[in-house]
Amino acid sequence: MRLGLCASLGLLLLVLLPIRPAGAADPAHLPIGEGRAAFHGLPPVPGGARRPVNPLRSSNLILEDEAPLRSFDLDRGLTGLCRAGRFRQQREHLYVVRLAGTTYGAVIGGEWGLYDPAGLGVPGLVYAVRYQDTGRCEVYVLRHLGAL
Repeated sequence: MRLGLCASLGLLLLVLLPIRPAGAADPAHLPIGEGRAAFHGLPPVPGGARRPVNPLRSSNLILEDEAPLRSFDLDRGLTGLCRAGRFRQQREHLYVVRLAGTTYGAVIGGEWGLYDPAGLGVPGLVYAVRYQDTGRCEVYVLRHLGAL
């Protein structure tokens, strides 16, 4: 029994261990120049800036800014409600904002896409929601729709 177990373990190790030819790790055997870097797919567009896309087809981009999210004001009261699931974005037609190239969920106070049973959202004010539906949810005040 022991001999059969040792033999099967030995065969298993032979199968699982990679077999390398002699000198394969030697840098002299690696391709040089054009052969070293092989790129597949389409080349990047010359002079074109890469733009992120909306996460869902039904999402609507309402604001784009170069300022990062941390440069806006964190609303601690609404953040606490968001962490409890009492201030969040509804899932049917999503609003998004793009700040410094990153896309975040967005809600507008007083609009139908906002779940706010306490009614604490200021009408017409745009809020960015980060980490929605988690215990780390954060709500940032961006700006009033009249300032867009």
